[in-house]
Amino acid sequence: MDTMKSTGAFAVDLDRLERGVQLVAEKIDIRRFRVTGGSSEHWVDLGATGARPRCDCGDYLWRDRDCKHILAAMLHDGNAGVISAIGPMVARLRSQADR
Repeated sequence: MDTMKSTGAFAVDLDRLERGVQLVAEKIDIRRFRVTGGSSEHWVDLGATGARPRCDCGDYLWRDRDCKHILAAMLHDGNAGVISAIGPMVARLRSQADR
């Protein structure tokens, strides 16, 4: 099954989003978040408008991907692209549960 949902600006990895919705993002500054709820605390900088978000976790640093922490911060910040990926994520989870 496809795990990516294109939102126009970027593709949201539904597996990472599934893990990201379980995290807690706390807004520290206008574009900076502390994300907790996983095995350790992480810092996310959503950057200026149009700039690529950054995180201090290994998934972001080594795989060069938007990680679950970035998705949690974007969700907390009300990013329409991430919010629109929740429906396909739920539909995928429901279809997996029906098997």
